[in-house]
Amino acid sequence: MSKFLRVGLIADTINDIIEASSLLMDKTDKDEPGTRQIARDIHDMATNLLEFMSRLSSEPIIYTGEGSTDQVIDMLERLLKQTETAGASGAPGASEASE
Repeated sequence: MSKFLRVGLIADTINDIIEASSLLMDKTDKDEPGTRQIARDIHDMATNLLEFMSRLSSEPIIYTGEGSTDQVIDMLERLLKQTETAGASGAPGASEASE
């Protein structure tokens, strides 16, 4: 079982939030400007987040294994350096590790 999840699942949920907030804005009485503004704010935040995620060069992933965020970042950075070093030295299997 993988310890990684694709963030596409979250993007789907963000789309659902955008849709629900749009419906709420449509159904909210014009006499309730505070409620309409809250729905607009939710819609705008979700839209901005989705736009940000769509500009990334690859789909983000979520690590579900052990360790704090800093520990996981450190581990991934060390692994990338090892792969780059192995690739530069021409070690067997280095090209497969970097793909």
